[in-house]
Amino acid sequence: MVRMMIVLLAIVMAAMAGTAGAAVSPTPRPVSQQDWEFLIKAHQGSLAEIEAGLAVRRKADDQDGKVGQAVRELGEQLIVDHMRLDRLIQQVAGEMGVKLPDEPSAAQRRQLEEVMALEGAEFDRAWIDMEIASHRHGVILVRQQVENSSDPRIRKLAFAVEQVVRAHLDMFLHLQEPPAPSPSES
Repeated sequence: MVRMMIVLLAIVMAAMAGTAGAAVSPTPRPVSQQDWEFLIKAHQGSLAEIEAGLAVRRKADDQDGKVGQAVRELGEQLIVDHMRLDRLIQQVAGEMGVKLPDEPSAAQRRQLEEVMALEGAEFDRAWIDMEIASHRHGVILVRQQVENSSDPRIRKLAFAVEQVVRAHLDMFLHLQEPPAPSPSES
């Protein structure tokens, strides 16, 4: 898991370095509707994932450690990875003259509130399910952007986002899988 995070970090840092060196034109080029929507959704998605990670942290504190260790670790990973991604998203949006919202969408906030109302193992399971659904949806959105954007900066950004979202999805799916039976249980 640590190795995967190091590789993921290297990919994101390489993508960030590539866009940091890009020339910034005095007037941003017009942004297609698709690219504009992608920047907004990617930013709100990162904000929602940061909030989800912070929610796990608060829930763990509120419940005297009753939040599962794996859920707590994934929550922390969401915070770190999505803060990094969001800085990249904000940089590209700024270069393109796209104003980003200050918070996740109303639907994202509502969904997190519903999960936060749960306790213990029920919270853990609902949080994992929410994250799997969110990351599956994210993979579809960023893949479409990688394939269809006409702007190379957006394609590069979408590819970086896709790598992180896919890695997170894999971690959540692995966590959701039941443990393999031991040889003595066969």
